Amino acid sequence: MSRGLTLAVLAAGRSARFGRPKTLEPVGPNGEVLFEYAICDAVRAGCGKVVFVTSADWNDQLMTRAAEKAGGAVPVDYVIQSLDDLPGSASPPAGREKPWGTGHAVLALRDKIDEPFLVVNADDFYGPRAIESFGRRVPELLNGGEDSHFLAAYELHRTGVSRTSGVNRGILTAGSDSTLEGIDEVYDVRETDTGLVGRDGEGKARPLAPDCPCSMNLWAFQPSIFRLLEAAFASFQTNLDDPLTSEFLLSEVVGGLVQQGSTRVRLLPMTQHTAGLTYPGDLPPVATTLNEAVAAGDYPSDLGDWFADPASRRPA
Repeated sequence: MSRGLTLAVLAAGRSARFGRPKTLEPVGPNGEVLFEYAICDAVRAGCGKVVFVTSADWNDQLMTRAAEKAGGAVPVDYVIQSLDDLPGSASPPAGREKPWGTGHAVLALRDKIDEPFLVVNADDFYGPRAIESFGRRVPELLNGGEDSHFLAAYELHRTGVSRTSGVNRGILTAGSDSTLEGIDEVYDVRETDTGLVGRDGEGKARPLAPDCPCSMNLWAFQPSIFRLLEAAFASFQTNLDDPLTSEFLLSEVVGGLVQQGSTRVRLLPMTQHTAGLTYPGDLPPVATTLNEAVAAGDYPSDLGDWFADPASRRPA
């Protein structure tokens, strides 16, 4: 049985470190934004629709852009991630402004999606045709009876770690059968004279192997994930460490579900180099990465034209 995919794009972050909406930052050779490359890959992988998780602040601008640029190639829809989207009759804590996190963003899709779906960040580039290759592999496994969810596993040194600005990475523990055994969130990962180093949740330095597998938040979920996230979020809400800042992070909650034996995640290794926008200083290297991918023939020079022309989207 063929099982089509939807692309879910997480775009509700506040871009606090970037200083402006990085999801709308022009970085491609013709002013493309990063999520347009994700949509291009998803369309080539056969995804039948795109759903954004957005914030109320930037929803109108983002969806206008998505509809104008990509709407001719694939239906685009959205859901707004809201602080009020809580279990039962609960209300958000007084003074809370921070979104509930990436796990809650995926949960917000529960009334929009009832088929297998990919999840990507709107501010990351996953490597030339990475989402396309991942998106083609997942239906093959599902059609063969695979009952897992899926996570792209990147080698840490391929994920844009630098000396100048630290990044957070979910470091993966894999079983002998390429299934996920755990995800350990490591913070402020950067290059040093002694190699790659990050910090654990208590601030202690942690050396990291360059080729250790990590998550860049490229997932494929079956719709059964919503039931599991809903139960986990209800538990999270009753045990908030800090009502104003605690986050329901996708990597942490899925890692916990795996360790509890509640679900199974298959790791699919990726060999591409990634790039993403966290700080304004990331703009030049991201633009260079995209220009190189275009020059190598992985993407058209003008994605707007590609989206608008059905003939250009036919497989070669």
